[in-house]
Amino acid sequence: MSSDLYNDIKDKISKARALAITLGDLVGKVSRYVPSEINEESNLVNVIIDPNTYYKYNFLGKIGIFLGAIDIKTLYFVLLRVVGYQRIDASSLLVNDSSIVSSVGSAEDEPGSLITNVSLKCEMLTKVDFLNSSEPDAADITIEPQSPVIIPKPEVIERSLGTNRGLLRVGFLDTSYSKVKISTSLDDLNFHMLVLGTTGAGKTSFIKDLVAGINLINEENSKVFILDATGDYYHIFLPPDKSDRIVRAGVEEFNELYGNVIKGINLDIIYPVNKSWIKKYIGKAKSANAITKAYYEMYVKPIINHLVNKGITIYSSVVNNKIIISNSEWKSQVNVYPFYFRFKDVRKILHRLNPYFSEQASHFIKIMIRKKGKEILTLQDLINKFNEDSLEGVEIHRSTKENIVRGLYLLRETQLFDVGVERFPLAKILENSSSTIVFDLYNNEIDEFSQKILTYYFLDKLFAFRERQMRNGNVKGRFIIVLDEAHRFFPSAKGMEEDTNYVRRVAGKIATMMRLGRRRKIGFIFSTHNPNDLSDIITQLANTKVIFRIKSEIAETLGLSKNEAKILNWERNGVAFLLTPWLREGRIKIKVPVPPPLGHYDLSKTYLPIGLPF
Repeated sequence: MSSDLYNDIKDKISKARALAITLGDLVGKVSRYVPSEINEESNLVNVIIDPNTYYKYNFLGKIGIFLGAIDIKTLYFVLLRVVGYQRIDASSLLVNDSSIVSSVGSAEDEPGSLITNVSLKCEMLTKVDFLNSSEPDAADITIEPQSPVIIPKPEVIERSLGTNRGLLRVGFLDTSYSKVKISTSLDDLNFHMLVLGTTGAGKTSFIKDLVAGINLINEENSKVFILDATGDYYHIFLPPDKSDRIVRAGVEEFNELYGNVIKGINLDIIYPVNKSWIKKYIGKAKSANAITKAYYEMYVKPIINHLVNKGITIYSSVVNNKIIISNSEWKSQVNVYPFYFRFKDVRKILHRLNPYFSEQASHFIKIMIRKKGKEILTLQDLINKFNEDSLEGVEIHRSTKENIVRGLYLLRETQLFDVGVERFPLAKILENSSSTIVFDLYNNEIDEFSQKILTYYFLDKLFAFRERQMRNGNVKGRFIIVLDEAHRFFPSAKGMEEDTNYVRRVAGKIATMMRLGRRRKIGFIFSTHNPNDLSDIITQLANTKVIFRIKSEIAETLGLSKNEAKILNWERNGVAFLLTPWLREGRIKIKVPVPPPLGHYDLSKTYLPIGLPF
């Protein structure tokens, strides 16, 4: 029996080694001298690596890297994550007295004493029976001593971690030795994403990577809506500046991630204009073509001039309300749709157009419009009616009336009503839009209050449009809504009473859209610097969180360990922790392509002419 067992183990050792070679590069073995143990409190295994191998791979010595072991007994592959090292000088094996050791600290260097084995402490993650093509399972076995240990191939790690969930690539596993792709299903976006990080850490690049990926996937009838109040997204239809080495590296990394090249992106830009903007930039002209030409001259042409000055050939033209861009590697176009409010279209929803209205104020505005509707043809008419106390038989409390009049004055001062130029109805734009739509709020004539009004209105209309589709049984594709600087529109519950009215309204709206949006295939991607500035509803309902460089105390509150949070605080741009219930690991560190493969230009750069509304 002992002879049979011996031969059986010998055979399995041979098979384990052969399997190991097919799955990766051999680097060591499970320790023969330090017991491996699995119990209720620990699932650690000790690995020994020889000094030649240790010095061969620069990444050995870092915690968090992934290795794999082929268990001799079961021939299962077990994915390991390194959580610690033990590295000693050979001379320490000869001297036990610490006082003696310290006294020889100034002795000459001895390279030979560093030629010692390195001990690694590894956490077992998952196990896979590659011989029988099984799915990954929890690593609940004790790995035999002498089991071969490997650096797994990327596809082995992807399968063991379950990172290949779908078509949308979010980045690579953050390793310096293996290009492990991390992907998610488009359906996961229905459960919303929150992107966090300090300025310059990679949030906007990451979101643009997602937009580019969604365009490459080209899911039928799916649309991405970007509410751009920062000026970071309207130029994504322009080509990346490949004359810059860093940009080229980011584009190449994106191409490697998808195995495909993005050669352009068609875009629709909904551009709110008010009376002040029209007077300042196009005068008496009223056509969409005049507005598009002004938009091109102010926002697009300066970047094109910059690219031309860098030696990049690019052709552009403006036809009607369309801007066309092309060169040998890139072709795209953008439709510019001027937008403003027509009072006759919004009068029935005016009570909720301004989210600063109190509940009582909204109620009385509805009553006034219902009773005096024939006399109210403009916003100024409505203001006059309240100033005249013309709601007979109804006593309005002074504070409520002040809230009404002040709110109506604020709406009037936006100059977004009845501007008198060519306009495109929002419903028709949504019906016939491209796969990517930018709601461009980045305009120096549009103040922050106007941005909030427009955002609230756009989301309201978008949800109503989707509701109609659902009632008609016509929900096709998905709607993905991107809100950068989300804290500006959905702040935490702080401030004065009127701020409380606003927060309550917008929190209710966003909560409804996030909860009901899952069935309607509406997914949100929010981005902000600090979750404490954001409505708690968003933090709670966003199932996936992507955390870039951020203060360590904030990272800890989001679920990172103290050590992870500390390291992340010093990370390079484009590195983030992905926290999601959709991956087996639940929390992994990723590297995203930065800069992205789309137009990504810093508006503070000197190539933009002075005096333009940036």
